[in-house]
Amino acid sequence: MIGQILTDKFGIRQEEIAKALDVQKEIGGFIGQILISTGAITDYQLIESLSIQLGIEIFDRDTFGEPKDDLVQSFTGKLNIDYLIRNRFVPIELKQTPAGLSVTLITNDPLNAPIIDYITMALNADVSVLLATEQTINEFSRPFRVTDKDLVSLSIDDNPELLKEMASEAPVIKFLNNLLSSAVELRASDIHIEPSESAHRIKMRIDGVLHETQDVEDKLYLAIISRIKLLAGLDIAEKRLPQDGKFSTKIASALIDIRVSSIPFAIGEGVVMRLLYRERLTFDITKLGIEPDVAPVILELINVPFGILLVTGPTGSGKTTSLYSMISTLDRKEKKIITVEDPVEYKLDGINQIQVKSEIALTFAAALRSILRHDPDVIMVGEIRDPETAEVAVQSALTGHLVLSTLHTNDAPSSLFRLIEMGLEDYLLNASVLGIIAQRIVRMNCPHCSVSIEAPEHIVKKYNLTELIKRFSGLNLSLNLKKGQGCKKCSGTGYRGMLAIYEVFKYTEDLKELFIKEHSIVSLKRRLIEVHNFRTLREDGLIKVISGITTIEEVLRVT
Repeated sequence: MIGQILTDKFGIRQEEIAKALDVQKEIGGFIGQILISTGAITDYQLIESLSIQLGIEIFDRDTFGEPKDDLVQSFTGKLNIDYLIRNRFVPIELKQTPAGLSVTLITNDPLNAPIIDYITMALNADVSVLLATEQTINEFSRPFRVTDKDLVSLSIDDNPELLKEMASEAPVIKFLNNLLSSAVELRASDIHIEPSESAHRIKMRIDGVLHETQDVEDKLYLAIISRIKLLAGLDIAEKRLPQDGKFSTKIASALIDIRVSSIPFAIGEGVVMRLLYRERLTFDITKLGIEPDVAPVILELINVPFGILLVTGPTGSGKTTSLYSMISTLDRKEKKIITVEDPVEYKLDGINQIQVKSEIALTFAAALRSILRHDPDVIMVGEIRDPETAEVAVQSALTGHLVLSTLHTNDAPSSLFRLIEMGLEDYLLNASVLGIIAQRIVRMNCPHCSVSIEAPEHIVKKYNLTELIKRFSGLNLSLNLKKGQGCKKCSGTGYRGMLAIYEVFKYTEDLKELFIKEHSIVSLKRRLIEVHNFRTLREDGLIKVISGITTIEEVLRVT
């Protein structure tokens, strides 16, 4: 069994495998891919384990060399390459032997017998497969991807029926499939397709930062937009109003839900696709970036039977992930948990989730009122957007429910003043608020190319790094700055992966008294730092710089 091999050879804990099996039961997929997505194993560890289990050799680059462009011509008209790539098979060699034609392919799914049978019959050839990582498969599939020559047959037309026809043409389907495959390969969270007076642009948000990836000509731009709208169930002909939709697909063995939003700009229609990876549905609070001295405080707050716990930060700062991770620590069998979200990004087993629908008056506040009649223990409100939602959330907390929600403020202490601005009374806040967490997302140094660097003296002094090490001595910090040099695995950026930086405070009695007495954010912050050893967002980020997890530039970018 693959799990036993992973345990014996790489020391993977049985608890990690058990968690992955639970996820597999909920959403399907391959156990190995789930373990990779949770960070329990690497892609190469999975391939090594499969090689041991199945007795199949691992692809050796020294033997076969780099991807070959001339292979494309060899297979044109003989094999449906798109079909093979979608199923994670890529041909790397075709040769004539005394016994006949021989083809070698790389894959990470060697037990897919129908694919192997298809190749054997289509080519009347002897088929050999080698195991390869997802990155290698993506790299060797590039020569087979769409080229400008494929787009010659497309014509521009605003007629809805012709647009629908154009959206269904093979080159357009191929281009979009390749675009999505590339996004998955680069671990993008969003794809932006934007109109422009000159060449239209495609951008991808990778590790929280937007990167321009390619330009698109007019003839293809309309077709791509139409194809996406068709898949998402939107009206292709409607270009005057914003539209929202969604579709699901499987790319590179990953099950992905894609949320689509179209909007009319002055010079044309723009589309954003949000990629939600189902196999990343393991919301583990220990892997968010929370330091060990703060984690017990958060766990204490989410196990209080009633009150409000707020998570604050800008859009895209990981607030929903943090809330889901907190909820995942609760016993779903003994507690009834109901969420109100806009939109419901991930479906969680054992949790009742409500999608806000403003067009039929199902707002956050309206849903909250109805929830209270369903005897919940824990309520998660996606966002406190208005005074009405704030008031109902507070009343819910005061009537014996734990309420988790989010706000948009710059830091944790500011959230109290934001709620006051919404019309809540001081005494209601003091009676209901348990604590506040602020967060931002930073990119992590690429583990494949980051190297230790000398800490410049002026940086150490300017950001008080030595004082931070002393102040938070319980974390056992030592100055170990690192910086990614840029490699293939991080697309030359030096960063790969993200984690959050936090500031957390428990709303204690002395803070409540101070808040009522002075109503001053300056006084509140001073008390937090002097009495409670409060750590700001920037300081938490700098601790991760000291530990070599991220860089000064990243922390300054978000704080």
